[in-house]
Amino acid sequence: MAGTVTQVQHRVSIDLDAPQEFTDLVGRTRKVQAVRIEYGLSPIADRVDVVVEYTDSAALVPPAADKPDWMLALIAEHKPAGPTYTLT
Repeated sequence: MAGTVTQVQHRVSIDLDAPQEFTDLVGRTRKVQAVRIEYGLSPIADRVDVVVEYTDSAALVPPAADKPDWMLALIAEHKPAGPTYTLT
């Protein structure tokens, strides 16, 4: 059966060995216990969604927000290779 792939997703959940600090857009600095990263690619946009998990809540990190180096390293480390990033 023929078809066209319109979106591919890859989701990673990471429990941090050592909680990391993150300052949100409102200026609150809290310790992040876990991170969920969802890589997606569609013909419209290549995007990465990040959710930070605290002990008592979770929050989506807005795409335009500054991300600390530790978070950028996790995003790069777990980025899938192959078909997810060659969708046309």
